[in-house]
Amino acid sequence: MKKLVLATVLASVFGIASAGGYTSLEYTNENNRVTGADNIKEGLIVGNKEGDTDYSIKMENSQTEFGNGSISQGLEVRVRQSFGDKGGIRPYVGVRLGEKVTSSTHFGHYAFDAGVKVPLGAGFTGDVGARYRNAFDTSNNYETTRAHVALGYALTKQDAVAVRWSRSWGDEEKDAWRFSYTRSF
Repeated sequence: MKKLVLATVLASVFGIASAGGYTSLEYTNENNRVTGADNIKEGLIVGNKEGDTDYSIKMENSQTEFGNGSISQGLEVRVRQSFGDKGGIRPYVGVRLGEKVTSSTHFGHYAFDAGVKVPLGAGFTGDVGARYRNAFDTSNNYETTRAHVALGYALTKQDAVAVRWSRSWGDEEKDAWRFSYTRSF
């Protein structure tokens, strides 16, 4: 696992300098539907797109309130494959391997993604998809299914912003709004 993470980090970092490299910053506000508690997440993604394949690494930090409350951190290595281009419609599938770290535990997890991106015109794109995630050791209560709907806008050829709403079911019962900025190189 460590070799896979290191290889992806190096590929992502060196990929930034080449065509297809990108960096994304994310801010997410989550609401636990069971407890009513709110969490915030910040994320940094470094990646490289080679044709229809996207390789990336994501580092995130989660806290109940910025500067207050318990902190959890995560690292994910991700690969996503897009297919076809019928009228700009792009279905995709992906796989993720990650590590979750909290003050009391840390554990590995995996996830599978599927969805479709659709051009909406005038620089806008839509994205509808789902993710299944679980810990390798299922006693960690990390099994969730998440659906999302996103709207992106290309500010320039290199800069884009997006907003996404998602709902998770399973060990996490959350609704979340994510705001992101992506810079391509």
